[in-house]
Amino acid sequence: MTVPEQADKRRALVAKLLARKAAPQGVTPVPRDGGPLPCSHEQRRIWLAQQSDPAAAPNVTLGVALSGHLDLVRLADAFTALIRRHEVFRTTYTTEPSQVVHEVLPAPLEYLDLTGLPEQAALDLALAKSGERFPVGDGPLLRLTVFRVAREEYRLFLVCHHIAADGGSLGIVADDLAALYSGLDRPELPIQYADYAVWSVRRAESRIAERLPYWTDLLSGAPGPLFEGAVSEKASRAGATAAVRVGRETVDRLRRLGDGATTPFVALCAAYLTLLQRMTGRRDLVTGIVAASRTRRELESVVGTFVNMLPLRVALPAGQGFPALLTKVREAAAGALANEIPFDTLVSRAGVARIPGVHPVFQTSFIHRDDPKPPATWDGLTARVWDHEVDDAALDLMLTATPRGGDYELAFTGKLDRFSAGQVKELPVVFRDLLDELR
Repeated sequence: MTVPEQADKRRALVAKLLARKAAPQGVTPVPRDGGPLPCSHEQRRIWLAQQSDPAAAPNVTLGVALSGHLDLVRLADAFTALIRRHEVFRTTYTTEPSQVVHEVLPAPLEYLDLTGLPEQAALDLALAKSGERFPVGDGPLLRLTVFRVAREEYRLFLVCHHIAADGGSLGIVADDLAALYSGLDRPELPIQYADYAVWSVRRAESRIAERLPYWTDLLSGAPGPLFEGAVSEKASRAGATAAVRVGRETVDRLRRLGDGATTPFVALCAAYLTLLQRMTGRRDLVTGIVAASRTRRELESVVGTFVNMLPLRVALPAGQGFPALLTKVREAAAGALANEIPFDTLVSRAGVARIPGVHPVFQTSFIHRDDPKPPATWDGLTARVWDHEVDDAALDLMLTATPRGGDYELAFTGKLDRFSAGQVKELPVVFRDLLDELR
């Protein structure tokens, strides 16, 4: 297509996405009679993965550092109130799968006094706890640990099953827990995650028939697994993580290389695909990107899992410059988001070949996060983010880009049955050099 034709196509896709967001399709409460309720497609995908491998669903984690006098009784009461406020923390899952919301579930809080030990001891324990799995048929599917690391120095570490919350929910959890501890009123939630689940299943069913041909065509003749090597049906999820920071000016320079407005997501995803091409020699690449389903205003305060994964397929022919790749990635991402359907449906109904022990369609992913906001105010305490490492590799290789002030943090997580820890450690440095090289 010519450049004007490409621009017209982009405008049409953007208009379609905006119209979808503005459409009067509000989420409304569904009756509660104590019986099972449908799972969302996001929950179903996680549930199905865990049936074949109990370690398949990674946990989400939240770390907060608190300085000052922490009242443990107030904290325990606040944590109990948090579970009472959000139904998804009082939910278990049956073999349908479906979800059952309980009136009451315990609020598991553990206190460990590590005074006199280096803070690394708390980090090591947090890393171990982040990998401990929850059986979805029992509840609750979260736990809170308080590490005392020095006099009036505490580290709060929350671990939650991914079927109950996603990364975007953690900010809501952090704000609510701080407010409840501080004795602040929180408005009643007009809807809960189970209401979204019912609504989203109905919405998806009305769209699948229309959108499935897009994916069938896109994935026709898609390449096989990206990384070669022995495959085990019970492959380990042990991983290694390494990160590097680059200035925002580096990302902005890449954005300006395109033929129009380009987002940091597109610029960094295009650079990631370039890295994958150099690592593997492949010129037909498929990677996974995240489509956030929290698009309705009434969902802004709802805790749950709203993340759907979509394939991004891009060709990188020999001799193609980086500006042309930016355009391809932008078009591919817009097309994927405009034709979003649940990933489990895509796999089962788009003719995708399955290989035991190999993630279907893609084995790598690129995730662009929002700039984390500062922790909420805790009464009588000083709070800050407690950075902690979680080496839980859902895919062979993942890149997560997080803006932090004037920098971008670029974190690679690789499976240790695909890469050595040393190779993962080298990747951020190699990627940083690649960003400087691209023109």
